[in-house]
Amino acid sequence: MAKKKATTEPKKETKKEATVKKAAKKRTAKKEAPPAPPRPKKQVYKKIKVNFWRTRLHQEELGIHQQLKYQAKTRYFSKNFDIEGVIEYDDKKKYIIGFNKLQWEEDPIESKRLICRFFTIMDESIDAQPKGGNFKGGLELSVTHSLVQSYEVRRPAPVFFMQIPGTISLARVVSGWRIWGTRWSFPLLPEKPGDKLQMIECQGVVGPGRNYNIFLGKDKVARVDGQRVQKNFEIEIYDEAFSKDKTFIVYMTLFGCMCNFMKDAEKMVKRLYKKMKKTATSNFKIPKQELDLFKNPRMMRK
Repeated sequence: MAKKKATTEPKKETKKEATVKKAAKKRTAKKEAPPAPPRPKKQVYKKIKVNFWRTRLHQEELGIHQQLKYQAKTRYFSKNFDIEGVIEYDDKKKYIIGFNKLQWEEDPIESKRLICRFFTIMDESIDAQPKGGNFKGGLELSVTHSLVQSYEVRRPAPVFFMQIPGTISLARVVSGWRIWGTRWSFPLLPEKPGDKLQMIECQGVVGPGRNYNIFLGKDKVARVDGQRVQKNFEIEIYDEAFSKDKTFIVYMTLFGCMCNFMKDAEKMVKRLYKKMKKTATSNFKIPKQELDLFKNPRMMRK
C-alpha cells in the first residue's frame, strides 16, 4: 500500500509581518499616486504696506523743517511727533507715519503715552503752496482702558482706539483670550441706514513676527504678514467689497501700525497691572485725553 504524501499547511503570517507588509503597500501606493494639485491662492484685491524705519537716518534726511510743515498744515501733527515711516497702497507711496517717539520710548512707565497717526505725503514739486499733509487716521493706546480691561479679565489686556477723520465713533481694538496664540477684535459700526454691526477678529499665527489672519465670522477677508525686526507689515485684502470700503482700509492700515507697538504695549500694561493686582489701585497718571474717552456722551454741556 502506497504511503500518502504529507500535506504541508501554509505558514501563518505573524502580526509583525502583516504590519510590515501593510506599510510597504502604503508606501507603494503613495509613490504611484499622482501629486495633489496646488491649493488655489486667494485673489488679492488690495495691498497695503506699513513700513516703519529702523534707524533715525530717514528722519534726519527729512529734517525738522519738513516736520514743521506738517505741523503748520494740521493740528493732528503734534509738536512732539517724529516722522517715522511710510505707507504704500498697491506699491505706491501714499502716506507718512508720525508718532510721539520720545514720549513713548523714554518717559517713565507711569506717564507713557502712545499716539500714532498717518498723513498724506506733501507734494512741493509744482505749486508754491504745498499739497498734502492731511490727517487720514489715528491710533491711540488707552492705558486707563487697558488697566480696567486687565482687572476685569484678570490678565494683561491692552486696549487701542482707532480714529478716522469725519467719523464720530471710535473703534475699540481689544486683546482677547485664546487657548493658543494671540487674538484681537474690533467692531465695524453702522455708518449708513441699513448697515449692521459686524465684528472683525484678528487671529495671530503662531511663529516669528506679527502675523494675523483676519476673519469676519468664518470668512478670511484679509491677512497681515509682519516682520517686526524689519518693522514691515504687509496686508492683503481678499474680499472685493472690503477692498473698496475706505473705512475698512483705514482700519487695516491702523492695525498694521498697531502691530509695531503690540509687544511693548503688552509689557507696559503687564507691569502696571501687576502693581495694582492686589491693591486694585494704580499709580498711572491718567492724562486728560484719556479721561475724555470716559465722558458721558449724554451729559448736557453748557
